[in-house]
Amino acid sequence: MPKYSYKARSTKGSLVKGFIDADSIVTAKKKLSEQGLIPISVAASKGGIDIKMGGFFKKKVKPDEILLFTRQFSTLFKAGMGMENILHTLLLQTENPTMKEVLESIRNDVQQGASLAKAFIKQSHVFDDLYVNMVASGEEAGVLEEVLDQLSDVLEKDYSMRKGIKTAMLYPKIVIAALILACTCMLYLVIPKFESLYESLDAALPLPTQILLWASQILNDYFIFVAIGFGVLIYLYKRWYNTPKGKFAVDKFVFKPPIFGPLNLKVANARFANILSCLYRSGLPVTKALSITAETIGNEAFMRDVRVLQADVEKGHSISDSMRRLTYFSPLIVEATNIGEKSGSLDTMLSSIGGHYDSEIGYTLKNLSSMIEPLLLFVIFGVVLVFALAVFLPIWNMSDAMLG
Repeated sequence: MPKYSYKARSTKGSLVKGFIDADSIVTAKKKLSEQGLIPISVAASKGGIDIKMGGFFKKKVKPDEILLFTRQFSTLFKAGMGMENILHTLLLQTENPTMKEVLESIRNDVQQGASLAKAFIKQSHVFDDLYVNMVASGEEAGVLEEVLDQLSDVLEKDYSMRKGIKTAMLYPKIVIAALILACTCMLYLVIPKFESLYESLDAALPLPTQILLWASQILNDYFIFVAIGFGVLIYLYKRWYNTPKGKFAVDKFVFKPPIFGPLNLKVANARFANILSCLYRSGLPVTKALSITAETIGNEAFMRDVRVLQADVEKGHSISDSMRRLTYFSPLIVEATNIGEKSGSLDTMLSSIGGHYDSEIGYTLKNLSSMIEPLLLFVIFGVVLVFALAVFLPIWNMSDAMLG
């Protein structure tokens, strides 16, 4: 029987890793659920070693490549081509070697009589739960064409949002990196030049100057240890972040800072609305749709709210009433959900509110640079002022003493 490696969460939220014997990934996930575990990822293994480790140096499949594949898949399917011909055509058009292997495997499975959904499930390292479940529901209901269009739209919105955030964050990252580099050069190269001058003054140095000289001396005398220390801190942070407690704490914190906090909350609500709308429209039960949404939302704190929402809905509560008791659902999305539930148009209302948030996020990202420029200028001015006072204050004091 095949062996699968898995990552799952216990009912207490702790991360569990291991291997399980099962006929397929679906069966493996079912077994994990029966054991009271919530599957995060399940992948085929061989000899107790995750196969993905063997492909560590393989080229990854990027989100924009999956989006392009889905658009092409939808177009060819609309044209009335047979599934084998579609997969063959997509295989010829794909340049990424990893994606070629994936499509070759899917095509072989379909040729051997497997359903499209089962073929995609085997490639869970490339296609996430959202993708696989939507393909499965579309194939089962005979509306694959519509589902592929919906899936393409969701992937495009998500990709555009992530790309917009990365682009908007590039400017502050460059400024902060340049500032850190400038401070390091000052401490490592410039400040030591002034040290002999300060010694010749033979006077008590101001506290800012003493601190600057102390920092410069440490950096020059123990540069290797300082670098190793920073590396260890980064490593420990990553280890801590990979724990449920650490990830929850960090993901909870990202909703709090000014400017970025509200933006991150809007992004989470937009993703929730877009993904849930797409899954619900594809024919999945709302509880199943909430389960998949929780796993693909990308934020541990928001995911826990979605998990609580799922549990409440399974007990018979309405979605909007449960949302009101939770932390991260915005009033706008709560009211839209309430209207959608009462009117029987939940998917439409969620899609509409998702589009509204997409527009708001786009506007915020366009103006993000102008919003954070004053803060960056204040930080730069503060750092320059500290260095200027620390370097020149002793000289000014000595000049005043001589003139006096």
